This record gives sequence, C-alpha cells and structure tokens, in this order.
Amino acid sequence: MHARLVPLPRVTAADARAWRRLADAALEPNVYLDPRFLVPARHRGRDVADVRLLVVEEGDEWLALLALTTTTVAPGVPLRAVTTGGTFMTTHSDRHHPLVRAGREVEALGALLGGLREVGLPGLVQLQHFPLDGPLADALRQVAARGGMLVHERRRTESAYARRSAVPERVPCAADAPLVDPPLAADHMGAGRRKDLRRRVRGLARDAGGPLELHDVSDDPAVDAEFAAFQAAGWKGDAARGGAALGLDPVAYRWFRDVVAGFRRDGDVTVLRLTAGGETVYLSYALRSGGTYFGFLDAYAERFAKFSPGALGRLAELTYVLGSTDAPAFDPAFDPRYVAGTQLYPERRGQADLLVSTRGLVSRTAVLAAPVAARFGIGARAVGLPLVPVGGELAEWLALVA
Repeated sequence: MHARLVPLPRVTAADARAWRRLADAALEPNVYLDPRFLVPARHRGRDVADVRLLVVEEGDEWLALLALTTTTVAPGVPLRAVTTGGTFMTTHSDRHHPLVRAGREVEALGALLGGLREVGLPGLVQLQHFPLDGPLADALRQVAARGGMLVHERRRTESAYARRSAVPERVPCAADAPLVDPPLAADHMGAGRRKDLRRRVRGLARDAGGPLELHDVSDDPAVDAEFAAFQAAGWKGDAARGGAALGLDPVAYRWFRDVVAGFRRDGDVTVLRLTAGGETVYLSYALRSGGTYFGFLDAYAERFAKFSPGALGRLAELTYVLGSTDAPAFDPAFDPRYVAGTQLYPERRGQADLLVSTRGLVSRTAVLAAPVAARFGIGARAVGLPLVPVGGELAEWLALVA
C-alpha cells in the first residue's frame, strides 16, 4: 500500500477504472469525487489547474482518494497547507470528504493522511464538509488516535439529507407514462406547511391550466439542451444579476454534457421534468454514486414563482428517487445557507471543516494554536485556512502556544 499524487489531467484509462471501482465501494459515497464527475472537468482550464488527486493504491486497486489543492497561506508567510477547497471544488462541490474503500477504512484513511508527506505535500490539511457521524467519522477518530494526529474542528454546519425511510411507499416509474398529481413526501412537515403545499399545487394547476405531471426523461439526451435553455431563461441567464447559467459558458456546458453522458451510460442519472398544463415548470438532475443519489442541477419557471415550483419539484424529485429506486439515501447537496431549500427535507446531517496535522512541528503548532487564534480573532483574513494568520501576525500566533 502506498500513496501517489496524480494531477487531474494525467489520469489514465486504467486510473479511471480503478477510481470507479473505489467510488462504487466507498464507505461514504461522494458523487463529487466520482471519476464521471471530475475527469470531464479536465477541460475547464484554470478552474481545475490546481486540482490534484492523492491516491492510496495496492496493486491495481485504489483504496482511498482525496481531491486537494496546495496553497500558500499568505504572501511572505513560510507556511503551506493542503485544502480540499480549491477553486473548482469550492464552486462546484458541496461534499469534499475522501473516498475510502469499505472494509479497509481505517488503514486506507490512515495511509491517505499519512501519505501527504510521503508525496512531498505539507502535513497540515483542511478537510472541508467532513461528515460528523457515520463510519467515515468513526474511521477518522481511530486514525487520529492511533497515529498521534491532531484534529481541530473549525466550523460545524447541518445539511439537508433523506434516508430511504422518508418515502416508505413505492412510487411507479414515470419513464413510460407521466405520473399525474405525483406524490410529494411531506409527512415530516407540520400540518400548516402541508396545507400550504396543497394550496400551492392547486394554484399552480389552476393558473397553468392543467394538473401537475412528473416525467422521467433520464434516457433522453435531448433534454440536456432543453435544460440549458430553460435554466438560461431565468435569472441564472443574466450575468448582471450574478447568474451563471450553463448557456453563458461553452466550457461549463461541455462539462455538464460530458458528466451527464457518463452517468447516463451507466443508468446512474435521473432527470425529471415537472409540468403543469403541459408547460415545464421544473427540471432536475440527480446523479447516483456508490448507491446514493445526489442532487446535481435544477431550474424552475420563474413566471410561476408565487407557487414555489422549485419547492414542489424538489419534493417530487425526493419522493420519486427514493420511492422508485433502491437508493439508500438522497443527498440534495445543498449548502446549508439555502435555508428555504434545506427545510424541505426530512433530515439533517452534520458536517465540519477540520484542520488536521498529520505530522511535523509546524503543522502540529498550527492545529494547537487554531482555537487560541480564533478566540483572539487572529488570522481571519487568511486565504483558504481562516485560522492560520497572515503577515505580521505569524510571530504572535506562533507565540500563543510557545
């Protein structure tokens, strides 16, 4: 078992096959580290120029993988660190935790973190969006205890999540015929919210001139161009309003098409069109990796905004994905700052940004000093690692644990 550093553009066909086997067998699935998601990003130029893969392999098999970026903490500061939050990952990935093979998790995760120095990277790493519970969190605790690593929790958040139990009844497949008045899993909501949901469904059907219908168009490649146009018709198509629709960027659109094509070939994409009165009011893409479904992209018709077609569509997606497949869970991959979207889902899952020292005096000092630095407000302007100080603060910060 050894560690290897692979720049994203240099991933070979053999690498991609081993990577895919790891993604399928991951202890904690992560679609954002699936090769079908990341390999097509090689064409995105500067967005991915800093993305490298730290891989633990044994023979022809990959046992662990982490996408990372090496960063200088600040100009003039002789301290380098590794972060999972580079340019591409921060913008396009809401889950950063590593892929670790189930059944080998403790040794593989230990080799992954220990492998940072083995391949010439700093021993200080920031793991963003790391799950606080579950088998991967348990593995990290064991690795830290056995290896003498130091771990500091920088920030904690809760993100939307849904296990299969959220949709106890089966939902008919909508690939051959649409589901009229599709079911919306809302048992986790209070009576008032359920009543408001029914009111919005009735209002949308009334104004659109017909009932809601859910269409499964996963196998139709033509829907990809339809989605790009539908997305661009809303505020996301207006760059002046901060929109970043696929239609505004040919490179991003190519990446989107390549990602979806890869998942579609394997039957691992669910594309849903929600219509009312025959008019599209919502389109969404969900991708499956390691058995779990993850939300990818969606868009809604803004002219029906008063009826919340985005909320109705997301509930329809949740209900359909968990009710018509064998997926154990659906992760909408929302940033928790999107409060309204998060509230639609029945569960929450804790995540944290962790600062980990794998070895080395400077790295250990950084982790030991982090809680003290945070209390004194030191390092708030640092790039990538907000708890690491910049400029003239370095000496003071290091002195805090001297």
